[in-house]
Amino acid sequence: MKTTTITKSLVHLPRRAQNSHKGDNGRVVIIGGSPEYIGAPALAGIAALRSGADSVVIAAPEKVAWAINCLSPDLVTRKLTGRWLTTRHYATLMKLAASADCVVIGGGVHPRPQSLALIKKITGAFAGQKVLDAAAITSFDRAHLRNAALTPNLREYERLRRYADVDRLVASGNIIVAKSWRTKIYNARGVWENRTGNPGLTKAGTGDVLAGLLAGFIAQSHDILQSAINAVYFLGILGETIYKKKRGYYYLASDLAEAVRTLRPRGN
Repeated sequence: MKTTTITKSLVHLPRRAQNSHKGDNGRVVIIGGSPEYIGAPALAGIAALRSGADSVVIAAPEKVAWAINCLSPDLVTRKLTGRWLTTRHYATLMKLAASADCVVIGGGVHPRPQSLALIKKITGAFAGQKVLDAAAITSFDRAHLRNAALTPNLREYERLRRYADVDRLVASGNIIVAKSWRTKIYNARGVWENRTGNPGLTKAGTGDVLAGLLAGFIAQSHDILQSAINAVYFLGILGETIYKKKRGYYYLASDLAEAVRTLRPRGN
C-alpha cells in the first residue's frame, strides 16, 4: 500500500461561510468520563470547540459532568445518573448522538464491563461519523462499525490488531490513526505518514486533544480522512511551537488544547 508523507500542501482546514448561522459549523457530542478520568472528555471538548465547531455537548456520569462544568463555562454537559456509564444510558445517548455531526466515544471511560457493553452497543447501532478513543479502541462492534476514526497509541494498536481484523476495518470505510512519533493514518486509499511533532506529545491527555481536534474538523467538513490529516499535522505543529515557547518538554495537554486557537483556516 502506498505511503504518502503529510505536508502543508495536503492540509485544508474547513471554511466558515460569512453568512453562517449557529449550528452550521458543526455539533460534536462526546461520550465519556468516569470518576477516575474527568479531564479526558474536557480536553477533547475544548479542542473541538477551538477547532471551529459551533457547539460541544459532553455526556458523562453526573458528578463527572459537574466537574467538567467547573473546568470550562463553554462546555455543555448532559448529566447521566450513576457513577459510571452503563447500558441503561443507551437510549438517552443514541438520541443525543442523532443530533450530532460527529460523536467521540471512549475517552476517560473506565473499562468496567457495563461501560464496555454500552460502547459496543452504540458503535453497532450509530451509523454517523465518529471518533473512537481509549476504552472504545477494543470494545466496539466489530461486525457493524462504519464511518469511524480509531485513534490508538502504540500499545492500543497492538491490542486492536488482536481484537479485530484491521484490514477489514479499513476496507469497511473506517480509518485508523495510529499515534506514534511518526503517526500513520490508514484508510482504503493508502497510508499517510505525519512527520510534525516532538516527544512532548507523549504527555498524558495529548490523545484526548487529538480526538477532539479530529472530531471538530469532521463535524465541520464531514470528511474523515481530510480531518485526520489536518488534526495530526497541526497537533505536531502546535507541539513544536509550544516546545520553543516553553524551552523544553514542560508543556501540558491543556496547553495544546488552548493553542488550537492559533490555527488559521483558509477564508477566515
